[in-house]
Amino acid sequence: MNSRKILLLSRPKHRINVAMLDDHPIVALGVATFLHGFADFDVTATVTAAEDLMTELASKSYDVAIVDYYLPEDRVDGAAFVRRLRTAFPSLSIVVLSAARAVDAECICHRAGANAFLEKATPLPLIAEAIRNTVAWPRKFFAVRDGEVVPLVPIPREDTLSSAELEILRYIAEGFSVSQTAQRLRRSKKTVSTHKRSAMRKLQVADDLGLALYLREKFRS
Repeated sequence: MNSRKILLLSRPKHRINVAMLDDHPIVALGVATFLHGFADFDVTATVTAAEDLMTELASKSYDVAIVDYYLPEDRVDGAAFVRRLRTAFPSLSIVVLSAARAVDAECICHRAGANAFLEKATPLPLIAEAIRNTVAWPRKFFAVRDGEVVPLVPIPREDTLSSAELEILRYIAEGFSVSQTAQRLRRSKKTVSTHKRSAMRKLQVADDLGLALYLREKFRS
């Protein structure tokens, strides 16, 4: 049997049809090029805007959508866009591939209906493995732990917060400063600041920008 016949016989009966959304075309091209090297993947669409992806998914049958988390040029992104995809295409596997840290977005994406969350620094072979897993086990959620793709249920970080910390974060999410929050709660500025720092430590948020991103998703979801 010649090599061409062996290659044809080794091809899976059903190729995984993939559409990819990333506002950085180079990222999309890199992932798509890698996946094209496997017989079981068919990346037939790479787009840079959310509406273009919705149009593409509606025009033909896809198994998987690989989507970025942050889409600054689009009207909707993050968990809101994942929820929109899940509602519009219930059987679609949604793999979020993002520059966002897993600790910041993993649980939010799981709640929104994604099938996997991967950081953009994830090695390409693991991305391929995660895509296959979401198709094979669509009811599970996959992420990377210790260099392996594993099924898991992310634990919400806010479950570790005290009631006082949650109360303060709600005010901060509404745009109040530490001083304004202290006045409204009739507590000292030092007490509020201490609770805020404690909450940030538990949430593994390094700075105010990271906290703002977390609160944006937490309180708009």
